[in-house]
Amino acid sequence: MRWLFWFLNFKMTRHLFLFLLVSSCLGAQQLRVETAASEITYEASHVVHDWSGTSKQVQGVVVLKDAVPSRMAIATSVASFDSRNESRDAHALEVLEALVFPKVSFYADTFTLEDETLSITGNLTFHGKTIRLTTTANWVKKDDGWLLEGDFDFKPSEFDITLPAFMLVKIRDNIRISFRLELRTFAS
Repeated sequence: MRWLFWFLNFKMTRHLFLFLLVSSCLGAQQLRVETAASEITYEASHVVHDWSGTSKQVQGVVVLKDAVPSRMAIATSVASFDSRNESRDAHALEVLEALVFPKVSFYADTFTLEDETLSITGNLTFHGKTIRLTTTANWVKKDDGWLLEGDFDFKPSEFDITLPAFMLVKIRDNIRISFRLELRTFAS
């Protein structure tokens, strides 16, 4: 099964590469997500307990125009999220149908920067469904790159996900996503 996730991850990387290639033809500055220093975390809740899971396998590209993002493509594998509970993670992969829908991605094309607050509008694709999403994030110059940090909430039911139950009670229909992405200039 690991080979399947590797293959699907390879396909995700190929799409990000094509995005980058098109951007380079337009002469814009390109940043890539520094995977080793970036992460996306989800927080979920049930009446009995709360938990979170983190992916440290984030990939992505941000195209800048005058130090402001003009396009963004961020993706990670659903299987890369670790809640530090193997049983819960395995069940999550079943519920999220990770073999059919292996990745979660966000493609943004509308940005407004005011001071260090960046308003971002784009398409969040998860579990085979895409919704339009607007969020805000901190956009800060950091040494030789940029830091993009923020959070947003979504409802799993909006993505046609059947909410799992524990002790006959379903989890809350609200997931908080927080992200911390370090971005560096892409070396051609």
